[in-house]
Formats: sequence, structure tokens, C-alpha cells
Amino acid sequence: METLVKHTKDGMYLFHNLKSRLDLCDEDKRVFDSYTGPVREVKKGSHLAREGEVLDCLHLIEKGWACRYKMLRNGREPITSLLLPGDISDNGQGLYNRLDYSIKAITPLRFTTIDSESAERLFERPRILRLFKASGHISHSVAMNWIVNISARNAEGRIANLLCECFARSHAAGMTYRGRYFFPLTQSEISDVVGLSSVHVSRSLNKIKRKGLIESCDHRQIRINNWRGLAALGDFRADNLALPA
Repeated sequence: METLVKHTKDGMYLFHNLKSRLDLCDEDKRVFDSYTGPVREVKKGSHLAREGEVLDCLHLIEKGWACRYKMLRNGREPITSLLLPGDISDNGQGLYNRLDYSIKAITPLRFTTIDSESAERLFERPRILRLFKASGHISHSVAMNWIVNISARNAEGRIANLLCECFARSHAAGMTYRGRYFFPLTQSEISDVVGLSSVHVSRSLNKIKRKGLIESCDHRQIRINNWRGLAALGDFRADNLALPA
């Protein structure tokens, strides 16, 4: 997986395990700690914010997965983006703007918050400000990839691309081991992400497994057995999620 490491490790390793970052000085880390709220934990399905509300704080995900989604008139809730450990809830819309999406926990979730006054203080630190800008860039890159994924790839390709993206983001946060990573999405949630029926998702996942590209593991984990094969199937390029030089 050396090629993947080269493209993602520096580019996407943002807020996860911030104290180990080499591009922040000790004072940056002290300031960041002083302006983040206490750790909070919520259950699966809990909402961090709802569509139409005004976002009055940023949520920094420490453990677990969350998502942004839209509520449609027919009751469907298509997922518009995933939030993994190290991600921040704002996607560039900014604080004190009315949300056009909801944010909820896909798994039990642990996070901290940053209110507007604290955010302004943090933005005074150039290296910390760069992290927030980088987060916005990654969100944009992922969103563009999702648009292409749904509009230009077949079912297996869409799912393979999603699996590669989640592995790349988990790997960048140091949360993979020998091709194995936490992937808690149900078939219904995958369906909401890639725009396929749950039945189609099930069939396509089984085809990908039969090709020997992935295998399911205990504790909602997946192991990628053939990265190059899976990336080729999903037309996935890790450098699309890296930061500009």
C-alpha cells in the first residue's frame, strides 16, 4: 500500500490525534486545547444539528462516524457526506448560517465542539487556520468525487470507489491495519450514499467479494485484499483527496 501512503498520509491527516502533528508547535496545540469544548458522547442516530437550524458551533469528530444528509419529501434521507474521526462538521457553509442539511451519528459518537468566539481565536494561529482550510478543501474534493461516482460509474464501481475512499481517509488518520479498517455502514446506508437499491448494493458487494478484492471481518470491519484491483474497479485515485502543494 506504499502508493496510497504517499498520497494520503500528509494530505489528509488533519485534526485526528492533533497532539502528534509535526506541523504544529507546542503553543498551537496548547491554544487548540484551550479553545475546544469538553468531550461529548451521543448514541447512534442522535442529531448534532438539523436542517433549517443555525449552526452555532463546529463539531470535531474524535471517535465514530457521522453523516450529513438531506430529508426528502418522500421520507428518504440520502447521505450527502460522511464524517470520520478527525473531520469537522462544517463543510464551508460557516457558523451562524442556516443549515441546508442535517448531521447525525451513524455509530456511537465522541466529539468536541468549537464555538464561534473560540474559532476566531484559533483562526489567528496561521498553522491552525491552514488545517481548517485544508478540511474545507478535502470536503470539496470528496463531494466532487461523489458526484462523479453516482453519475459516471456502474454499481460495482460506485461501491468500490466508496470503499477505497473510506479506507484512504481512515488510513490518513492512522486507523487501518494491514488493509483492515472500520466500515460501519449498513447496506441501506450504502444505498443512500451511492444511489442504488439495497438489493443492488447486496449483489454488487457479493460480486466484489467473489473477485477476492475485499472480505468482511468481525466488528464491522473490512479487509482490502487487493488494493490495486479495488481502486481500478472504482476508478479511485487517492491524489484527488490530497491537498494542493
